[in-house]
Amino acid sequence: MEPLDLVSPYLFRYKRRNFLVMNKLRAKELDDLQDFEIRSTDIFIITYPKSGTVWMQQILVQILGASQPDWLEDGTNRAHVLWLEGRFLGDPFKERPDPRTFNSHLPPDMLPHGVKDKQVKVVYVWRNPKDVLVSMYYFASSHALLETPESFDVFFQQFLDGDVIMGSWFDHLKDYCEAQDQLNIHFVQYENMLKDLRQEVVKLCAFLGADLTDEVIDHVVEKSTFRNMKTDPKANYKDIFETHYYTKPTMRKGIAGDWKNHFTVAQNEHFDKVFKEKMGNFPLTCTWEVKQ
Repeated sequence: MEPLDLVSPYLFRYKRRNFLVMNKLRAKELDDLQDFEIRSTDIFIITYPKSGTVWMQQILVQILGASQPDWLEDGTNRAHVLWLEGRFLGDPFKERPDPRTFNSHLPPDMLPHGVKDKQVKVVYVWRNPKDVLVSMYYFASSHALLETPESFDVFFQQFLDGDVIMGSWFDHLKDYCEAQDQLNIHFVQYENMLKDLRQEVVKLCAFLGADLTDEVIDHVVEKSTFRNMKTDPKANYKDIFETHYYTKPTMRKGIAGDWKNHFTVAQNEHFDKVFKEKMGNFPLTCTWEVKQ
Protein backbone atom coordinates (compact mmCIF):
# COMPACT_ATOMS: atom_id res chain seq x y z
CA MET A 1 0.00 0.00 0.00
CA GLU A 2 1.24 3.50 -0.85
CA PRO A 3 2.14 5.79 2.08
CA LEU A 4 -0.78 7.86 3.34
CA ASP A 5 -0.86 11.60 2.69
CA LEU A 6 -1.03 12.57 6.34
CA VAL A 7 -2.74 15.79 7.40
CA SER A 8 -1.97 14.92 11.02
CA PRO A 9 -1.22 11.73 12.97
CA TYR A 10 -4.99 11.21 13.03
CA LEU A 11 -6.08 12.14 9.48
CA PHE A 12 -5.03 11.26 5.93
CA ARG A 13 -6.04 13.16 2.80
CA TYR A 14 -7.50 11.45 -0.24
CA LYS A 15 -9.24 13.20 -3.15
CA ARG A 16 -9.37 16.51 -1.28
CA ARG A 17 -11.03 14.91 1.76
CA ASN A 18 -9.63 13.94 5.14
CA PHE A 19 -10.33 10.55 6.70
CA LEU A 20 -9.47 8.93 10.02
CA VAL A 21 -6.11 7.17 9.98
CA MET A 22 -7.54 4.70 12.49
CA ASN A 23 -10.57 4.03 10.28
CA LYS A 24 -10.77 0.53 8.82
CA LEU A 25 -11.07 2.08 5.39
CA ARG A 26 -8.14 3.11 3.26
CA ALA A 27 -7.94 4.58 -0.22
CA LYS A 28 -8.73 1.32 -2.04
CA GLU A 29 -11.77 0.62 0.12
CA LEU A 30 -13.01 4.17 -0.44
CA ASP A 31 -12.73 3.63 -4.19
CA ASP A 32 -14.44 0.25 -3.89
CA LEU A 33 -17.47 1.98 -2.38
CA GLN A 34 -18.26 3.36 -5.83
CA ASP A 35 -19.05 -0.16 -7.03
CA PHE A 36 -21.31 -0.97 -4.09
CA GLU A 37 -24.63 -2.23 -5.47
CA ILE A 38 -27.35 0.35 -4.95
CA ARG A 39 -31.08 -0.37 -4.92
CA SER A 40 -33.49 2.14 -6.37
CA THR A 41 -35.29 2.20 -3.01
CA ASP A 42 -32.19 3.17 -1.00
CA ILE A 43 -32.23 6.46 0.91
CA PHE A 44 -29.12 8.46 1.80
CA ILE A 45 -28.57 11.09 4.48
CA ILE A 46 -25.52 13.11 3.51
CA THR A 47 -23.91 15.78 5.64
CA TYR A 48 -20.69 17.52 6.38
CA PRO A 49 -19.77 16.46 9.95
CA LYS A 50 -21.64 18.15 12.80
CA SER A 51 -24.40 19.49 10.57
CA GLY A 52 -27.43 17.63 11.90
CA THR A 53 -26.73 14.01 11.00
CA VAL A 54 -28.09 12.50 14.22
CA TRP A 55 -31.14 14.75 14.06
CA MET A 56 -31.99 13.71 10.51
CA GLN A 57 -31.47 10.06 11.42
CA GLN A 58 -34.18 10.37 14.04
CA ILE A 59 -36.58 12.14 11.69
CA LEU A 60 -36.04 9.65 8.88
CA VAL A 61 -36.43 6.61 11.14
CA GLN A 62 -39.62 8.04 12.62
CA ILE A 63 -41.10 8.77 9.18
CA LEU A 64 -40.23 5.36 7.75
CA GLY A 65 -41.42 3.58 10.88
CA ALA A 66 -44.76 5.38 10.70
CA SER A 67 -45.29 4.95 6.95
CA GLN A 68 -44.04 1.35 6.76
CA PRO A 69 -44.73 -0.40 10.07
CA ASP A 70 -43.05 -3.62 8.95
CA TRP A 71 -39.79 -1.77 8.27
CA LEU A 72 -38.93 -0.70 11.80
CA GLU A 73 -37.44 -3.20 14.18
CA ASP A 74 -36.28 -2.59 17.70
CA GLY A 75 -32.85 -1.03 17.85
CA THR A 76 -30.96 2.24 17.79
CA ASN A 77 -31.02 4.72 14.94
CA ARG A 78 -27.36 3.92 14.45
CA ALA A 79 -28.36 0.34 13.69
CA HIS A 80 -31.15 1.39 11.31
CA VAL A 81 -29.16 4.00 9.36
CA LEU A 82 -25.78 2.54 8.48
CA TRP A 83 -22.62 4.52 7.82
CA LEU A 84 -21.62 3.91 4.22
CA GLU A 85 -17.89 4.56 4.67
CA GLY A 86 -17.70 3.42 8.25
CA ARG A 87 -18.01 -0.34 7.97
CA PHE A 88 -17.75 -3.28 5.60
CA LEU A 89 -20.37 -3.60 2.88
CA GLY A 90 -21.13 -7.26 3.37
CA ASP A 91 -24.17 -9.39 4.01
CA PRO A 92 -25.71 -7.10 6.69
CA PHE A 93 -26.26 -4.51 3.97
CA LYS A 94 -27.59 -6.97 1.40
CA GLU A 95 -30.02 -8.57 3.83
CA ARG A 96 -31.63 -5.29 4.86
CA PRO A 97 -35.30 -4.87 3.89
CA ASP A 98 -36.26 -1.98 1.63
CA PRO A 99 -35.76 0.83 1.98
CA ARG A 100 -32.18 0.57 3.13
CA THR A 101 -30.98 3.77 4.77
CA PHE A 102 -27.41 5.08 4.80
CA ASN A 103 -25.41 7.96 6.25
CA SER A 104 -22.41 9.40 4.48
CA HIS A 105 -20.05 12.37 4.64
CA LEU A 106 -18.58 11.58 1.22
CA PRO A 107 -18.53 14.18 -1.58
CA PRO A 108 -20.65 13.40 -4.67
CA ASP A 109 -17.73 12.12 -6.76
CA MET A 110 -16.97 9.42 -4.17
CA LEU A 111 -20.51 8.07 -3.75
CA PRO A 112 -21.52 4.72 -5.27
CA HIS A 113 -22.26 5.16 -8.97
CA GLY A 114 -25.76 3.81 -8.44
CA VAL A 115 -26.76 6.82 -6.33
CA LYS A 116 -26.73 8.87 -9.52
CA ASP A 117 -27.59 6.14 -12.04
CA LYS A 118 -30.67 4.94 -10.12
CA GLN A 119 -31.63 8.41 -8.88
CA VAL A 120 -32.02 7.26 -5.30
CA LYS A 121 -33.31 9.77 -2.79
CA VAL A 122 -30.60 11.86 -1.14
CA VAL A 123 -31.32 14.11 1.84
CA TYR A 124 -28.55 16.67 2.28
CA VAL A 125 -28.54 18.52 5.61
CA TRP A 126 -26.41 21.65 5.88
CA ARG A 127 -25.73 24.08 8.71
CA ASN A 128 -24.12 27.49 8.98
CA PRO A 129 -20.35 26.95 9.05
CA LYS A 130 -19.64 29.08 12.11
CA ASP A 131 -21.70 26.76 14.30
CA VAL A 132 -20.27 23.74 12.48
CA LEU A 133 -16.78 24.94 13.41
CA VAL A 134 -17.71 25.27 17.09
CA SER A 135 -19.45 21.90 17.15
CA MET A 136 -16.49 20.21 15.46
CA TYR A 137 -14.13 21.77 18.00
CA TYR A 138 -16.00 20.12 20.86
CA PHE A 139 -16.42 16.91 18.88
CA ALA A 140 -12.67 16.66 18.28
CA SER A 141 -12.10 17.30 21.97
CA SER A 142 -14.29 14.35 22.94
CA HIS A 143 -13.48 11.76 20.23
CA ALA A 144 -10.70 9.31 21.00
CA LEU A 145 -9.73 8.89 17.34
CA LEU A 146 -9.37 12.61 16.61
CA GLU A 147 -6.61 14.95 17.65
CA THR A 148 -7.56 17.08 20.64
CA PRO A 149 -7.37 20.71 19.43
CA GLU A 150 -4.39 22.65 20.70
CA SER A 151 -6.69 25.65 21.22
CA PHE A 152 -9.82 27.17 19.72
CA ASP A 153 -7.67 29.68 17.83
CA VAL A 154 -5.62 26.93 16.21
CA PHE A 155 -8.71 24.86 15.35
CA PHE A 156 -10.39 27.97 13.90
CA GLN A 157 -7.66 28.28 11.29
CA GLN A 158 -7.53 24.51 10.65
CA PHE A 159 -11.24 24.60 9.82
CA LEU A 160 -10.82 27.49 7.40
CA ASP A 161 -7.87 25.71 5.77
CA GLY A 162 -9.81 22.44 5.43
CA ASP A 163 -7.39 20.58 7.71
CA VAL A 164 -10.14 18.86 9.69
CA ILE A 165 -12.04 15.61 9.19
CA MET A 166 -13.66 15.49 5.71
CA GLY A 167 -11.77 18.58 4.59
CA SER A 168 -13.33 21.88 3.54
CA TRP A 169 -16.92 22.70 4.55
CA PHE A 170 -16.99 25.18 1.67
CA ASP A 171 -16.04 22.57 -0.93
CA HIS A 172 -18.45 19.97 0.47
CA LEU A 173 -21.51 22.19 0.20
CA LYS A 174 -20.51 23.70 -3.15
CA ASP A 175 -19.93 20.24 -4.63
CA TYR A 176 -23.47 19.16 -3.67
CA CYS A 177 -25.02 22.36 -4.93
CA GLU A 178 -23.28 21.80 -8.26
CA ALA A 179 -24.48 18.16 -8.32
CA GLN A 180 -28.18 19.04 -8.06
CA ASP A 181 -28.77 18.29 -11.73
CA GLN A 182 -27.20 14.82 -11.41
CA LEU A 183 -28.61 13.67 -8.06
CA ASN A 184 -32.15 13.29 -6.73
CA ILE A 185 -31.39 15.55 -3.79
CA HIS A 186 -33.48 17.33 -1.17
CA PHE A 187 -31.70 20.09 0.75
CA VAL A 188 -32.62 20.66 4.39
CA GLN A 189 -31.21 23.60 6.32
CA TYR A 190 -30.46 22.89 9.98
CA GLU A 191 -31.63 26.33 11.04
CA ASN A 192 -34.95 25.89 9.25
CA MET A 193 -35.55 22.77 11.33
CA LEU A 194 -34.94 24.87 14.43
CA LYS A 195 -37.40 27.51 13.26
CA ASP A 196 -40.20 25.20 12.09
CA LEU A 197 -39.49 21.50 12.45
CA ARG A 198 -42.99 20.48 11.44
CA GLN A 199 -42.79 22.29 8.12
CA GLU A 200 -39.49 20.62 7.32
CA VAL A 201 -40.91 17.19 8.24
CA VAL A 202 -43.87 17.79 5.90
CA LYS A 203 -41.48 18.71 3.07
CA LEU A 204 -39.38 15.65 3.74
CA CYS A 205 -42.44 13.39 3.74
CA ALA A 206 -43.39 14.76 0.32
CA PHE A 207 -39.88 14.07 -1.00
CA LEU A 208 -39.91 10.52 0.38
CA GLY A 209 -43.46 9.81 -0.79
CA ALA A 210 -44.61 9.15 2.79
CA ASP A 211 -48.31 9.90 3.19
CA LEU A 212 -48.74 10.57 6.90
CA THR A 213 -51.73 12.01 8.74
CA ASP A 214 -51.40 15.29 10.63
CA GLU A 215 -51.55 13.37 13.89
CA VAL A 216 -48.69 11.08 12.89
CA ILE A 217 -46.61 14.02 11.66
CA ASP A 218 -47.11 15.70 15.03
CA HIS A 219 -45.84 12.52 16.68
CA VAL A 220 -42.77 12.44 14.43
CA VAL A 221 -42.03 16.06 15.28
CA GLU A 222 -42.43 15.52 19.01
CA LYS A 223 -40.15 12.46 18.97
CA SER A 224 -37.58 14.47 17.01
CA THR A 225 -37.22 17.45 19.31
CA PHE A 226 -33.78 17.98 20.82
CA ARG A 227 -35.29 17.66 24.29
CA ASN A 228 -36.70 14.19 23.62
CA MET A 229 -33.75 12.94 21.61
CA LYS A 230 -31.28 13.85 24.33
CA THR A 231 -32.95 11.36 26.69
CA ASP A 232 -33.78 8.72 24.06
CA PRO A 233 -31.06 6.02 24.04
CA LYS A 234 -32.15 4.95 20.56
CA ALA A 235 -31.41 8.41 19.21
CA ASN A 236 -28.64 9.97 21.29
CA TYR A 237 -25.77 7.53 20.57
CA LYS A 238 -25.59 6.64 24.26
CA ASP A 239 -24.28 3.20 23.30
CA ILE A 240 -21.23 4.80 21.66
CA PHE A 241 -20.71 7.15 24.58
CA GLU A 242 -20.44 4.09 26.80
CA THR A 243 -17.52 2.78 24.70
CA HIS A 244 -13.97 4.11 24.49
CA TYR A 245 -14.66 6.25 21.40
CA TYR A 246 -16.25 9.21 23.18
CA THR A 247 -15.42 10.91 26.46
CA LYS A 248 -18.45 13.25 26.47
CA PRO A 249 -22.09 13.03 25.28
CA THR A 250 -22.47 13.57 21.53
CA MET A 251 -25.51 15.88 21.75
CA ARG A 252 -24.46 19.24 23.15
CA LYS A 253 -26.77 22.26 22.58
CA GLY A 254 -28.62 21.92 19.27
CA ILE A 255 -28.92 25.67 18.67
CA ALA A 256 -27.94 28.23 16.04
CA GLY A 257 -25.72 31.13 17.05
CA ASP A 258 -23.45 29.46 19.62
CA TRP A 259 -20.50 30.71 17.57
CA LYS A 260 -21.11 34.13 19.15
CA ASN A 261 -19.96 32.68 22.46
CA HIS A 262 -16.64 31.59 20.95
CA PHE A 263 -15.58 33.89 18.09
CA THR A 264 -13.67 37.07 18.81
CA VAL A 265 -14.57 40.15 16.78
CA ALA A 266 -11.39 39.68 14.75
CA GLN A 267 -12.15 36.00 14.10
CA ASN A 268 -15.67 36.81 12.97
CA GLU A 269 -14.43 39.46 10.58
CA HIS A 270 -11.82 37.07 9.20
CA PHE A 271 -14.38 34.28 8.81
CA ASP A 272 -16.76 36.60 6.96
CA LYS A 273 -13.96 37.59 4.59
CA VAL A 274 -13.09 33.97 3.83
CA PHE A 275 -16.76 33.06 3.43
CA LYS A 276 -17.28 35.87 0.92
CA GLU A 277 -14.21 34.80 -1.05
CA LYS A 278 -15.17 31.13 -1.18
CA MET A 279 -18.96 31.38 -1.41
CA GLY A 280 -19.50 34.50 -3.51
CA ASN A 281 -21.88 32.72 -5.90
CA PHE A 282 -23.44 30.49 -3.24
CA PRO A 283 -27.12 29.87 -4.17
CA LEU A 284 -28.27 29.26 -0.57
CA THR A 285 -28.51 31.77 2.26
CA CYS A 286 -26.93 31.02 5.62
CA THR A 287 -28.84 31.70 8.81
CA TRP A 288 -26.31 32.66 11.45
CA GLU A 289 -28.61 32.75 14.47
CA VAL A 290 -32.09 31.56 15.48
CA LYS A 291 -33.74 33.12 18.51
CA GLN A 292 -35.02 30.48 20.91
